[in-house]
Amino acid sequence: MAFISIQFVVFFMTVAVLYYAVPHRFRWGLLLCSGLVFYGSSAPWCLLLLAAVTVIAYAGGVALERYGEGKTRTGKIILAAAITLLLGILGGFKYLNFFNSVISDVAVLAGLKYPAQVLNIILPLGISFYIFQAIAYLVDVYRGTYEAERHFGIFAVYQSFFPQILAGPIPRPSQLLPQFREEHGLDPDSVAEGLKRMAWGFFKKAVIADRAAIIVNAVFDHPHEYSGIYLILAMLLFTLQIYCDFSGYSDIAIGAGRVLGFRLMENFRRPYMSMSMTEFWRRWHISLSTWFRDYLYIPLGGNRVRPVRRQLNLLITFLMSGLWHGAGWNFIVWGALHGLFIVIGIWTARVRDVAARVLGLKRFPALHDRCRQAVTFLLAAFAWIFFRANSLGDAVYIVTHLGSGVGSLIANIVAGNRAAVRAATDISRNGMTLGFAKESYNPEMLILVVAILVLWLVDAVEERSGNAPVVSSKPSLVRLGLYYLLVCCIIFFGMFSSQQFIYFRF
Repeated sequence: MAFISIQFVVFFMTVAVLYYAVPHRFRWGLLLCSGLVFYGSSAPWCLLLLAAVTVIAYAGGVALERYGEGKTRTGKIILAAAITLLLGILGGFKYLNFFNSVISDVAVLAGLKYPAQVLNIILPLGISFYIFQAIAYLVDVYRGTYEAERHFGIFAVYQSFFPQILAGPIPRPSQLLPQFREEHGLDPDSVAEGLKRMAWGFFKKAVIADRAAIIVNAVFDHPHEYSGIYLILAMLLFTLQIYCDFSGYSDIAIGAGRVLGFRLMENFRRPYMSMSMTEFWRRWHISLSTWFRDYLYIPLGGNRVRPVRRQLNLLITFLMSGLWHGAGWNFIVWGALHGLFIVIGIWTARVRDVAARVLGLKRFPALHDRCRQAVTFLLAAFAWIFFRANSLGDAVYIVTHLGSGVGSLIANIVAGNRAAVRAATDISRNGMTLGFAKESYNPEMLILVVAILVLWLVDAVEERSGNAPVVSSKPSLVRLGLYYLLVCCIIFFGMFSSQQFIYFRF
């Protein structure tokens, strides 16, 4: 069941009404049924997998508390066994074919025969998210930072909470589990806050992300047919598409939870306004980046080890993050790039500081900050090429052809050679222009540009005001007018297609 659908609107309204109508002691049952209906609506067989993960995590938590108190050897065995089972499920569905192909390639290079067969494995929606959620619960129980949940029904709600089961945020047990025991009264302010957050998420997804996706898909699916200027355009638009798509989902999830009285953790804080790649990962997919920090980077030694070992830990963490996102070399390269960006940033910190002083940027802090933001944005955009490309070969082609024809195009623009400019920028084919019908290209591009400007303005104002909502201090009539305008933009300019949220595949 997609968030951007009438079915979800009806489903959510029904759940919200019933949630506040039934007594508190029955609400966990309602939420559990709602989560199972929501998750099972697209592929009922996935419920068996969700049930298996839930039983393993629940039983593992109880066993850890009973037999593994104080991080005993028994506790370590229980934790290792439970995590192995969970990662085995994840690996079987997500990575079996990838590792199978890698072994086959190595065998061919060694002159051996390997009867590799590609299995028709369907990846269950959201599997990486609720398995990582279960692992976080087990580790926290093992560390003694959270007591095992004894109520199986409430734990099952924790694993299947419908707003965030498909693409996060990935909650920590201490952050979300206690909220299922709290009685949430109907609070008009919370409901209004949640609905406004959901509307902003719908705007990001339906008006910006899905419109940008048309151009992105046209170019990335056939990169050899386009010149450098359009490869650059697609790269930049995908950078915005994935942000609006994923942060839009998170906004809808957080808003839906807020309507029901729950507070889910923030997942994005305007990442493209970061001034370094380290800061970028403090603002992008926060629930995942902190998961890798808490359950991989710190156990590897974190910052407590020598600088060389610390940098190796960073590279390992980002390589695993890339592999988490997808079973393919392009995702591994994407993760490696981010790790290298951060490590190189550490190596060059003093050089960059000296360069900023020599160039006089230190005398103009605002300009210096904008330059740092621009460099960070471009580095992230470059890395996204490997994330979005259909194969590593396509990614390499795009990277090596980003500048093709750009110099001659600029020269012709400067020289005023309109015929040459028209010829160089003519990408119309079969009545289509970058995925849009010719007659709709100009208005669609105008809508996209205006929507992106609105997004940038809202983010810039919130960044300057320190996370305060843009319109919260405005008079009531102004606020109502802006919310009404936002809803109208979603209805009239939203792309209500079957475009799935990007992170559902993970």
